[in-house]
Amino acid sequence: MGMQDTIRIFADKMYAYRTEMGLTQEELAELLGLDNSYVSLLERGARVPSLISLHRIAVAFGVRPHDLLAEDEKGRKFSFRKKELTYIVHKAGPEKIDRIYRIISVLREPVFKKTK
Repeated sequence: MGMQDTIRIFADKMYAYRTEMGLTQEELAELLGLDNSYVSLLERGARVPSLISLHRIAVAFGVRPHDLLAEDEKGRKFSFRKKELTYIVHKAGPEKIDRIYRIISVLREPVFKKTK
């Protein structure tokens, strides 16, 4: 994978994260303290972010900078909600994990349905 591939991955993920969060380019630019046109250039792959900008973008999306640069595993579609849930569980203590598990147990569909 070359530099151009990494730039394309970054641009695609930046667009996907922003749209899944329901933000316009202008809103994201304001949140990041960047110029609107710069955000547009980043999403089109026409510019490469500085390390400082990469860090700001990752923090705004709640992901690691690496997540913005790495290709997803084949067949896995990006999901901001899944990423956020993973982060919440990762940061949770034992009591909160137990509570999360109980909630999910109630909400999930049974894997095996009983047949008569």
